[in-house]
Amino acid sequence: MRSLRSFSLLLAFLPSLLRAQEEVIRQIQLGDLVVKAQTEGFDLEGFMQQVMKDTTFYHAFLNTRYFPHVVRSVLSVRNKKELETATLFRRGRLMRDGRFAELVLDTVSEKGRLRERDGDMRYLTAEMYDDVFFPKGRYVASNRIADRTLELDRSSRFEKYKSELKKFMFNPGQEIASVPMVGDKLDLFDPELTPHYDYRLDSDYRSGHSCWVFTATAKDTVNTGSGPGARADEDDTVIKRMVTWFDDVDMKVVAREYRIAHASLFLDFDITIRVDNTVVNGELVPVRVDYDGDWDIPFKSREIVRFRLDYDNWITAP
Repeated sequence: MRSLRSFSLLLAFLPSLLRAQEEVIRQIQLGDLVVKAQTEGFDLEGFMQQVMKDTTFYHAFLNTRYFPHVVRSVLSVRNKKELETATLFRRGRLMRDGRFAELVLDTVSEKGRLRERDGDMRYLTAEMYDDVFFPKGRYVASNRIADRTLELDRSSRFEKYKSELKKFMFNPGQEIASVPMVGDKLDLFDPELTPHYDYRLDSDYRSGHSCWVFTATAKDTVNTGSGPGARADEDDTVIKRMVTWFDDVDMKVVAREYRIAHASLFLDFDITIRVDNTVVNGELVPVRVDYDGDWDIPFKSREIVRFRLDYDNWITAP
């Protein structure tokens, strides 16, 4: 029965996925090397299917909770005048003991007013950063996306909302229905959103990898069907620009850079994130994450937070 239900859902969504793929292919601008590759057999439709179904970027993040490694991080909070008001430096190592894992911190240096009196983080961004990249205590290690989805489904409504906010920040490109006023604008390939983007495919190198470079950029003007295009409404899109480097052999995400921004009474933010990955013994893992974000949340102080994480000494061998 479950298989039949899954198949029925697939049939229901298939026309929408195909329509989105066709629309992106119709609009996409191709670099010279890509045009040449097409004459040599490059399958653009097959490539776009891979792009739209990609899970390698999220899987690389899940590997930070699975494989032993060393992580170093620096977080800084600034005020409106760009003056630093708080910093947090941490160095730790993810340890494995059978099926269990634990992130053990060996160095912590904290300055300024980063926490409330009860020890909780004063800033939502810092709290998310802490939850996403620094798991607490001993836990059962898993890097399976299906296990992570089940974990979200079983959590409380508030925790699920927080988790999906994290997903929206660190795995953009898919709709997240429970994030009000924003979630339905995150799917880059939604047929209703594709008219608001310019898509481009190029060939280039990144970190020693030969890559296909897929870029989606929010348009300044939108074609209305007759006459000159109308000026685009900033509220129509949340992802303003996203560039992804796909290894041209195995299609793993070597790097991604993206900017997401939104302004409303409920939520106001402008965030830029850059992630570089590498492959260690066949496993895709992060080597560096850079975040630069400006949040303005009702009834809270404006948050200007930057952080960087560096990963090394990965142990991914069986």
